[in-house]
Amino acid sequence: MNTQLRFKPVVTAVTLFRVITTLAFAFGGTNVYAQSATLTSVRDIGMHTVPVDIPAKFTGKFPTGKTVSVQSDYTVSVFYAGGLGKPRFMAFSPSGVLHVSDMTNGKILALPDADNDGVADTVIEAATGFSGNHDVKFYKGAMYVTETTRIWKCTDTDGDGIYETKTIFIDGLGAGSTGGHVTRTLLFDPANEKAYVSIGSSCNVCREENRAIIEQYNDDGTGRRVFATGTRNAVGMALQPATGKLWANNNGSDQQGNETPPEWIDIVRDAGFYGHPLAYGSGVWFDFTAHADYTALLPITATDSAKVASMVAPAALIRAHSAPMALQFLDATFSPAMRYGFLTALRGSWNTTAPNNFRGFKVIYGHLADATDTTVDYVADFCTGFLTDTVARTYWGRPVGLATDANGKVYISSDEGNKFILVLTPRAGTGISTPKPVQLELGAVYPNPFRTSFTFSFTLARTSSVHVVVRDMHGKEVMRVLDQQLGAGVYQKNVDGVILSSGIYYLSLSTGDAAATEKIIIE
Repeated sequence: MNTQLRFKPVVTAVTLFRVITTLAFAFGGTNVYAQSATLTSVRDIGMHTVPVDIPAKFTGKFPTGKTVSVQSDYTVSVFYAGGLGKPRFMAFSPSGVLHVSDMTNGKILALPDADNDGVADTVIEAATGFSGNHDVKFYKGAMYVTETTRIWKCTDTDGDGIYETKTIFIDGLGAGSTGGHVTRTLLFDPANEKAYVSIGSSCNVCREENRAIIEQYNDDGTGRRVFATGTRNAVGMALQPATGKLWANNNGSDQQGNETPPEWIDIVRDAGFYGHPLAYGSGVWFDFTAHADYTALLPITATDSAKVASMVAPAALIRAHSAPMALQFLDATFSPAMRYGFLTALRGSWNTTAPNNFRGFKVIYGHLADATDTTVDYVADFCTGFLTDTVARTYWGRPVGLATDANGKVYISSDEGNKFILVLTPRAGTGISTPKPVQLELGAVYPNPFRTSFTFSFTLARTSSVHVVVRDMHGKEVMRVLDQQLGAGVYQKNVDGVILSSGIYYLSLSTGDAAATEKIIIE
């Protein structure tokens, strides 16, 4: 089969441009301009539906007949259910015991699995007496628990797994403010002996001090300074293993529409500004007429304009109102194809209005090409099925926390719908499945070099989802050429490249199972 398809390139996914020209005079002549907010490409990396296995000890504590869609190398079962109030973030202790922060009950629960059968042997109250506790971390022999305005340092003096002593590690988070986003995420950086604390905003959008920031401390709790601003609610934070760079995700604001602003996942730069409450993406101003919350921000100042002008394109942008939670980088226990990427839990939307418009309620994977990559090539579903009706907003679980162990198992906590912890166990210890090769041949580009357009061909051995993009020399996607399900056969495409400036580019074709690249030159 030889199929001729001619078309002009389409910008990746949805490009959100908002030019605030109608408010130029209200800004008093400040620099009003538009940048882009292009959603990261979405791929299918191979999913199948499996039943959630319920161990006998959890019968009656978890609903029967539930299924999820996961990577094909995983089985899924209940690790723990019953007695959980609001299980949020999780962490493994140095001895390898999973701990979960139960926000409603004010407890840190230890869930040992001594025989490594994927079922919690018992539940132990490792520490109690907290209020609004969200995160739990282990560092230098102590356990740390976050509340809205403080962080506790807990010690286990006799090594029995019960943390008998509690002292205040950091007090007065957010200048003692308790409104709005009340969860606090803590991250330690052992290599640099630093700690980071994410403090969410007190509002939808507003001008505020000591909120919507990420703070940096010395790892003994001293030396507070503001590390990044404009992070409306960066719930998930993690260190990229090879580089030690701080990454975070963000819950964007409401009342700008069902698709605005997209949620970002990005490297957190020292002194970086990330948009709240003025802009999103790489500097797209909000529509200040959309809602009273935004109108109240006017007038825009020269300082505001300078902050927005400093914004750069995030490593990834995903659909608005997805509500990203825990962020977890993968490692060598996962397949070579995916071990440099990360997982993030999406707790899900609450304020979208159109039918079929609720989103989130799943765990996604973000792909990084190598250990030091700073741009997410694509995102893909990793564990879905918790949201069963997007119109009626029917769901049986709401993912929040993530953890991975030394055997490649993935743990997911749900704090609403049903309260539980699932474990995804790799079959035969294989971890995430390595993409299976398929026959894929990318024909030569011609003419090459070219000035306005070029043609290329490719061969598919079987029906596949085909993704073709053009990237610049830095690996940044600059043009979406094709994103389509195609049958087996030989295809020839003509591309209008007039929108690209002169230089060297790379034409990349992938199916999820295989990939090919050709260098192209524009004169």
